[in-house]
Amino acid sequence: MNPEIRVAFEDEHLLVAWKPHGILTSGNSGKTFRWHVRKMTGSNLIEPCHRLDFATSGWVIFGKNMAAIRAVNDAFRVGSIRKKYWAICHGILPQKLIINLPLDGKPSASIVRAKAQGTLAQSDDLTAAVIETLSGRTHQIRRHLMAAGHAIVGDDKFHPPSGIYKGRGLFLSAHHLAFSHPIAGNPMEFKTLPSKKFTSIPWIHQVLNQ
Repeated sequence: MNPEIRVAFEDEHLLVAWKPHGILTSGNSGKTFRWHVRKMTGSNLIEPCHRLDFATSGWVIFGKNMAAIRAVNDAFRVGSIRKKYWAICHGILPQKLIINLPLDGKPSASIVRAKAQGTLAQSDDLTAAVIETLSGRTHQIRRHLMAAGHAIVGDDKFHPPSGIYKGRGLFLSAHHLAFSHPIAGNPMEFKTLPSKKFTSIPWIHQVLNQ
């Protein structure tokens, strides 16, 4: 995969870029998103301050120096960075669902707000929702929704016994990110529509444009 890098912000400390579905954030397995960002910037020092799963699209914060990387990592650790995701889930969700479920022995919470209901070809009833994470555990949203009986459509790791809905991948997109600049201190917010796989579905497209 050779994605066109969509950069929302860049200064001498940070870069915020949109990671497409289907690419690793970082690692040693070839052309990761970090590899592409380093190639674009010409810097081998730039590092992602957090990760999105291979199948998840969304905003990723990169640090250009150790001071910025440490400050962003600290902000994630204390929960001062707000993250929201669009997801399509199995079943009919209530208008608001708060999931308090410890993960990996640590307190973990997610707030789920239903936005629309519909179906995909040969699917069961589905709900499009916006999820805000109040902690940052590995696979938190996927594990929380699976535990609540509303696994994310296309999830090949955390899915119901009946199997997964195949053909279009995982429906999870980190569309909204808000935090204070780790060096300058000014508020920063990045919000966009989720990826095309969401916007191309008519019953989701309608609520996205309200």
